[in-house]
Amino acid sequence: MFALVLAMLFCVAIGAGVVGYVMLEARREGRGDFWTAEGEELIAGARRTTEKVVARSEELGRTAAGRTKGLAARLPERAHGQHTSGQDDLEVSDQEADQRHQDLRAAS
Repeated sequence: MFALVLAMLFCVAIGAGVVGYVMLEARREGRGDFWTAEGEELIAGARRTTEKVVARSEELGRTAAGRTKGLAARLPERAHGQHTSGQDDLEVSDQEADQRHQDLRAAS
């Protein structure tokens, strides 16, 4: 068992030596620059996309919170049977859907 552990440590040491040697040679040849212009643009694009996604998700979260509060406010009137027609709800839902559709088009 001791011989196996010793052999494994020896292999790890040789591997680290090879990686270090290749890294030094690449640095001497000028390949040490990690960030190229294309790489920086990719990172910047990813950050911009992330910021857009975060902003949109926050907006959707606020919308959902407002809608949930609206439903909670209507819960007592439904419990007492005061809600008579579902047509008003459908019209409001259609209007909200149209507004959301327009908002998504504007955001694109």
